[in-house]
Amino acid sequence: MNRRIPSAPIVALIVALFLAGCTGPDEPTPAMERTPDIEIDADRPDPTYGEVVTGPAVGPDLSATLDAPPRLVPGEWWRIRFQSDLFPTAPELVRVVADRTEDGYLVGMPHEGWHKEAIAYHAPAFGDIAADLSYALHNVRFEPLRFPLVQGESWETTFGTSPFLATVERVDGLTATVRFDPPEREPQPTDAIYGAISPVPLDAGMKLVYDAAQHEVVRFESVIGTWEVVAHGYDYTGWVTVPRGLHTAIDYGQFLTIPEEPAFSRTITIEGGFNRLTLMHGVFAFGPGMYRIRDTAPDGTTYTTESSGDQRFTVAFHEASDPDGDWTLEDLVVGPGGTYTMGMAYHQYDIRLPDGVRRTDHSHAVIR
Repeated sequence: MNRRIPSAPIVALIVALFLAGCTGPDEPTPAMERTPDIEIDADRPDPTYGEVVTGPAVGPDLSATLDAPPRLVPGEWWRIRFQSDLFPTAPELVRVVADRTEDGYLVGMPHEGWHKEAIAYHAPAFGDIAADLSYALHNVRFEPLRFPLVQGESWETTFGTSPFLATVERVDGLTATVRFDPPEREPQPTDAIYGAISPVPLDAGMKLVYDAAQHEVVRFESVIGTWEVVAHGYDYTGWVTVPRGLHTAIDYGQFLTIPEEPAFSRTITIEGGFNRLTLMHGVFAFGPGMYRIRDTAPDGTTYTTESSGDQRFTVAFHEASDPDGDWTLEDLVVGPGGTYTMGMAYHQYDIRLPDGVRRTDHSHAVIR
């Protein structure tokens, strides 16, 4: 557990008071009168303290409104239910606030409920989250909310490399509905291709509902699917696995290749001291053919996803440990379709609540 070390003047004062009770003359000497033990800066901050409580003992923010970001507390949790045609096996999962940081919060999943796929969903957020609930997505800050949430207010943001105009569509008590619209643009000949590979199609919007009483986005709708909060509470106890420093290290695809050159290979180097990577393979087949993604990790482990085009979308997830180094990425595209690979690297470790004890790296087994 991290402990705050008192400043030097406070330490000196504590030592002085302790020694004063143990030894020393009953009456001050002339030298002591001339040279005080403690010099107090006249410009010091007001040394007035109220009741100070830290860590999980801090109570929940029961007075949150739409005017400002909520104050999350360690142990606060949300149970989330997914509905998606793209991820038909997505279960309910739990998000837990594991710790507070100087910039915001660390959010993870219960150790026994670790779901590697959630790292690639992009929403809800895991890992490092700012105090205003924004977070890095494809290495660019996504701002789902901008406080105060006032009906009609709007801002520009980016989700999955795609720009959006966010607008507060409706405010109702402690809830606000925010709509995300792609910017107006002239149609391009490549729209059909890039629209198929983009995490969010070029003409697709999104919508979310934020509930100040639950301190979070409680519903999120996009072309990928819909998720909603079905339960919210406090005082979670146990180990929480956190993915810190999420970094999109692999992000590319191959599409509509010619028969003479169906195979592609490239090398990508991952750096950053990461100890875990969630790998997503996507095959987009608009007709029969042969499609294959084969990625080889620095340790020689191979991750492969194949499709003959009998399904329009094939999505597979893999998890690798110690991803730093050279990755060999191979794609085969024979037919009217393509492949997409995304690799999100991070620093994974566990935090125990409520005492905040941290467990070293590699404490969580790799889930294939």
